[in-house]
Amino acid sequence: MKKSFILTGTIISSLLAGQTAFASSYTVQKGDTLWGISKKYNTTVETLKQMNHLTSDLIFPGQILKVDEKKDTYTVNPGDTLSKIAKQFNTTVDALLKMNPEISNPNFIKAGQTIYVPGSVTASVQKQTASSVSAVSATSSENSTQAANSSLADRVIQIGEKYLGAKYLYGASPSRTDAFDCSSFTMRVFSEVGISLPRSSAAQSQVGTPVSFNQLQKGDLVFFDTDFDGAINHVGIYAGNGQMLNVSTSKGVSYASIGSSYWKERLVKAVRVIN
Repeated sequence: MKKSFILTGTIISSLLAGQTAFASSYTVQKGDTLWGISKKYNTTVETLKQMNHLTSDLIFPGQILKVDEKKDTYTVNPGDTLSKIAKQFNTTVDALLKMNPEISNPNFIKAGQTIYVPGSVTASVQKQTASSVSAVSATSSENSTQAANSSLADRVIQIGEKYLGAKYLYGASPSRTDAFDCSSFTMRVFSEVGISLPRSSAAQSQVGTPVSFNQLQKGDLVFFDTDFDGAINHVGIYAGNGQMLNVSTSKGVSYASIGSSYWKERLVKAVRVIN
């Protein structure tokens, strides 16, 4: 069980694919800020945070960020404005203007015009009339996100299960699939769905969104202090119904109950990295 506290950062890649070019990436350097990176790539801090699912402006050296957003196209409907379209696609007018430099007057777009929008809303939304989109876009976006998150969480568990029985090896490389320690296992599993985690359990506990134990969802990371010394030194993947996938020294990759007397008293934190 690895106790390293070196934080190498995290990135959550896009859940829904766009229709055009693949996104480019940037590796964060020492001294970088989101503001500086946004200026370098002619975008905005808010756009970078949306593309990378960041909940704060905090970034870390070695972290890989998407800097060129995947795009969908949207056909302007009668009555549309850039402001209305920006709200529909959870972005800003400035971001739309950067994606569509041919728009010289932000107050003038015409019905039938095709523009680029962030690749995060399904094509079916684009087929709705402007009035119906105004009424249901927020609910549709929320439901789509929840469905995508649930599907991704199921995929995480499926990937974890294919390694059931793999042996425990302290300090195992995340590139190995025949042996793991607790954090190389979680790092490996989430990397297969496009989510990058730091190497150690302590560092992994600092990413994502903290959640209470009574709000655990499938795919959440659960953390333990097995030595009762105030330091996180074990991590597992919550699989639902009180079970987690983890790597134990005796059983290797296996299921365990977080409600058991052993794990329950050592459980100290949970975070959600599928957002």
